[in-house]
Amino acid sequence: MIELRSPIKIEPDPRGGWQLILWAGDAFDYTTPFRALLGDIAEALGQDRQNDLQLPPYEVGEDFVEGTLRFGSTPLGIYYEHSLSYLALMSDSEGTLRDVAGRIQKSVQAASHPAPNLSSQG
Repeated sequence: MIELRSPIKIEPDPRGGWQLILWAGDAFDYTTPFRALLGDIAEALGQDRQNDLQLPPYEVGEDFVEGTLRFGSTPLGIYYEHSLSYLALMSDSEGTLRDVAGRIQKSVQAASHPAPNLSSQG
């Protein structure tokens, strides 16, 4: 089961293309299991977590991690950070991310407390 703090969201990626945003934990909680979450996402997409999920080796206190998840023959960029506790899957195609969101939605469960509203902070 994929536990999230808010609904899946697709938005323009500031670097170009699109990003699917998943809020998964509390800010600065380095125990948020992003790697396990990505494995669950790979499996929900019908991919093999061992072969289709590419992440750098784990480091204690890691933050700002980038990788790749293959979705069929399409590589999706991965970015997650513990500082804000979110995970993004990135693609040039909004349609691809909508397909990804639709496929993983049935495995998503709402967490006990919502993600923070960061848009009003500043």
